[in-house]
Amino acid sequence: MKKIIPILIMFLSASLLLADYSAEVEKFFQLYASQRYAEALESIYSTNRWISSSPDTVRNLQNQLTGVQGLVGRYYGEEFLGAVSIADRFVHLTYLALHDRQPLRMEFQFYKPDNEWKIYSFSFDDAIDDEIEKAAREAIAGGHP
Repeated sequence: MKKIIPILIMFLSASLLLADYSAEVEKFFQLYASQRYAEALESIYSTNRWISSSPDTVRNLQNQLTGVQGLVGRYYGEEFLGAVSIADRFVHLTYLALHDRQPLRMEFQFYKPDNEWKIYSFSFDDAIDDEIEKAAREAIAGGHP
């Protein structure tokens, strides 16, 4: 019973944290699903005036995200992989965007300097299979002396 309470508190804390910025991520994926990639990035970055004041950076990311779509094929949805939070002020979320050819890993970082969450960083890549392969090999090697 003593072990259950801390786990329950951690789960509830994570759920409360997720509620504050999950709407922004949900809106991002709704726009992404309708192939409005530039709008999806504009939407997520609109939460942070410091990033949105650097339009070249955002535009470059928009071009990269739009360009990769022809390579990965049709979008089928996303899967939440996990979150790591630090002191209820910084959180890193990882999603898997499911496409015909291969998945894309999408990572969102949010920061809460006062009372509102702001996007701190967004990135995407297609290298998750390399990490899964490495982790699998380490797990297999770790199981054998």
